[in-house]
Amino acid sequence: MAIVGLYCADMRGFSHIGRRVARGGACAGLTAWAMAVLVLSMTPAQAAQPTPGLVAERGYQVRFDGAGGDLLERLQGVSELVSRRETPPQSIGGLRRRAQGDIQRMTKVLQSRGYFEGAASYQIDIAGQTPPEPVETASAAPDQTPVGQSYTGPVHVVVSIVPGPQFAVGSSAVEYRDTNASTDGLPTTLLDLGVADGAPAIAADILTAEKDLLAQLHRSGFPFAKAAGRRALANVETDRLDVTTRVQLGDRATFGALHVEGLVRVERGYIDERMTFRPGEEYDSQKLSDMRVALVRSGLFNAVRFETAGQVSADGSLPVTLTVTERPPRTVGGGATYSSTEGFGLTAHWEHRNLLGEGQHLRFELRLAEIEQEAEARYRVSGFRRPDQVLELGTLAGRESTDVYDRLGGTLSAAIERPLAARWTGRAGVLFDVAEIDEVGEPRDTSMLVGVPLKASYDGANNALDPTSGYRLSLGATPYAGRYEDFLAFHLADAELRTYLPLNETRSLVFATRAKFGSILGARTGELPADKRFFAGGAGSIRGFEFQEISPLGSDGTQEGGRSLLEVSNELRWRFWDDYGIVPFVDGGTVSDASFPDFEEEFAWAGGLGFRYYTSFGPLGIDLAYPITTPSDEKANLKFYVTLGQAF
Repeated sequence: MAIVGLYCADMRGFSHIGRRVARGGACAGLTAWAMAVLVLSMTPAQAAQPTPGLVAERGYQVRFDGAGGDLLERLQGVSELVSRRETPPQSIGGLRRRAQGDIQRMTKVLQSRGYFEGAASYQIDIAGQTPPEPVETASAAPDQTPVGQSYTGPVHVVVSIVPGPQFAVGSSAVEYRDTNASTDGLPTTLLDLGVADGAPAIAADILTAEKDLLAQLHRSGFPFAKAAGRRALANVETDRLDVTTRVQLGDRATFGALHVEGLVRVERGYIDERMTFRPGEEYDSQKLSDMRVALVRSGLFNAVRFETAGQVSADGSLPVTLTVTERPPRTVGGGATYSSTEGFGLTAHWEHRNLLGEGQHLRFELRLAEIEQEAEARYRVSGFRRPDQVLELGTLAGRESTDVYDRLGGTLSAAIERPLAARWTGRAGVLFDVAEIDEVGEPRDTSMLVGVPLKASYDGANNALDPTSGYRLSLGATPYAGRYEDFLAFHLADAELRTYLPLNETRSLVFATRAKFGSILGARTGELPADKRFFAGGAGSIRGFEFQEISPLGSDGTQEGGRSLLEVSNELRWRFWDDYGIVPFVDGGTVSDASFPDFEEEFAWAGGLGFRYYTSFGPLGIDLAYPITTPSDEKANLKFYVTLGQAF
């Protein structure tokens, strides 16, 4: 039995129109995307010999002929013969219905990729004797079972694809409707939107171009522009597709007055200072989007929504309404940490996100641990000088006591932070650092340094506490100048990359990596304050080692720190049963006395296993780690760490 059909598509759906067009014939008046031949092969022997349970008992194998590369991957991606192979149907009839459904889906894939005359067919070989070489047609061999023959192998299904020519874009045009406004300067084709003449006629590319066209119109004074369909003419003589995109344009508009609803504690002046548009300017939807992002980032609102009037006013303006839902302004929080290398730690904070009614953010934080105790205050002013910019003033005082040095001191800082591009954030500031340093084997001294910290960071990860895809990159540089024993000037630079690669579709298995590099230029190690040198080891660094254990050793055998740092971490994160996870990991690193790693010090490696329990606010974890190789004289023993969130 053979069914031949002509399909017409608007690239969103397909409908059978019951009309043939032969290759070489005229195509005038043809409103068809494509022609696809659907052949469903079935011999009388198949129909007469149904065998209940045959397929379920023996299973089946699938082979594709006639397609390769990207096209084959797409065809297999929509095939239930492939995706459901581990759950075969009971009978040949069920297998045949599964194959027939595949043929319809594959025909749509062929058409969406520009193969408008492509054909897909299938053949079922019950005896499992389909020859290994490709078959040319779906009915090249009968689907018969030899009488009296015993067989136990899987049923063979051969899917044959005859793509035919891939049509190319012949021309693209844009037709504007329902407007009294001038269309001068508006796109007249899809050429500048990624659909080039002669390019493969791929449905997704044309749909994306039409979406981009509407977005461009919304940014160019036409708030009500919307799609009004398209006309696609396929010429089977030249293998070209001509597309005309229709747009219901509507009236051109300017911004009208901004009405704000939902303010309780936030002053209206805060909103006005962050307006990205002014009444009378040409309407631009991107300006509303930018303003919404800035308001969300302020932390003052749980919800931010813009709405425009349903039609343009008589004067050509379009009123805009902003509706917000404010967050409670105050927050109190705390936390606890523990590791066998750094002991117990407690944190507590209090913050007010709207101190003076215009988004001023004040935060006090206290951190108490066995090694370090700190108190910090930060004051942030969002919208400083421009809507997307933040001014931050900070002060910190603390004590640090390690096996290498004791430190008592504090800092004063000021910084400007703002977005640089999509997902990129830049930060620049100045800080004053004063500390009394008591290093082992050295006289107590005071360092007074002025630094200019510069930082650029990219956040492309999909989650803050439990990322499963994307990456994060941080680049920092801080020149310092001041006094420590004598005049001192040096430059500290660091970079860190974190990547997250999902290994399956459900993202329950993720390969995560971290690499960090640091370098100090301009001064020898002994000239630097101990708290500015590089050390490695401990939580957040190289698990399995004591805090600051990895370091070049001085003449007395104690850690001295270094001028360069290299750290790497690799984790395989496996989440199962929804709430549980296991994380085998390997950490490594080295610290060198030179400004760049010279690897004279032995590279330290440690391995371990982590356990995770996933909650609504992030994973809780315990990591166990043990040194594999160690450059120090410390006795190797098992270390463990309690974490909130992933290690990185």
